[in-house]
Amino acid sequence: MTTGDELLLLAIVPGRRRIRIRSQDRLRYVLRTSELADLCLAGRISVGRRRIEVLDTRPVEDRRLSGVLHSLGAAAPPPGLKDWLRRTPRSLTVEYLSRLEDQKAVRVRRWRDSSGRTRNEILSVDLPRRRALLTRLDSVVRSGSARPTADLTLAVLAQAACLAPAAYPGLRGITDRRRMAALAATHRLAPATAGAVPVADEELAAALTTGADVLTRQLLGEFSDLYADFTTGGHGLGHDLDSGSWSEGGAGGTGHHGDGHSGW
Repeated sequence: MTTGDELLLLAIVPGRRRIRIRSQDRLRYVLRTSELADLCLAGRISVGRRRIEVLDTRPVEDRRLSGVLHSLGAAAPPPGLKDWLRRTPRSLTVEYLSRLEDQKAVRVRRWRDSSGRTRNEILSVDLPRRRALLTRLDSVVRSGSARPTADLTLAVLAQAACLAPAAYPGLRGITDRRRMAALAATHRLAPATAGAVPVADEELAAALTTGADVLTRQLLGEFSDLYADFTTGGHGLGHDLDSGSWSEGGAGGTGHHGDGHSGW
């Protein structure tokens, strides 16, 4: 699983009547940033204050991430993080949902509504796999320090996506939600004291938290039409995912969208 796959699996919350995806208003931006985080950790890019720089154009193991790397390398001039986030496609959460489906982590039902849009309903989620992911998250959150860099990155991105309530729900989760927030803040403000993470990862974490917050406050109005379909009538994103248009990472896409139900 990529970090984006893991973030979406964390965001999928089983309920008594339906399965829904938490934090729908900012999740796709953080999924977009998780791709940068994975490429950063793989040594392919660095994320600076002004631009995303490609350091190594060789493909990585994951086809989607290789597609993102190619897009970054072809961009002229090199984009900054906020510009890259601003171009996040509306379809990104659906694309990652299809990835989880290919990995047998979820089961999804699709149909077209009266307007012709494809809808996606999550029927089941692999709970043992989700619990294993939560155990990894716990190992970082409850230790109060940065152990594996990938797990620390997962915790920081999950906090930026407001997924702490999905990972640690209810009154019992208050302490762990506070620990997660404190860990993310420490990593953002003083990463050297949080485990000597690489400089590129430090810049990514700092820029992500700032960038996601700015996007949420200032750009939510601009993208409000994209969210309207997800919230009309009180329906959760887990029932009303709209395929939209496909992003540049789709070179590693799945076979779930070739039957006339996609947004091509």
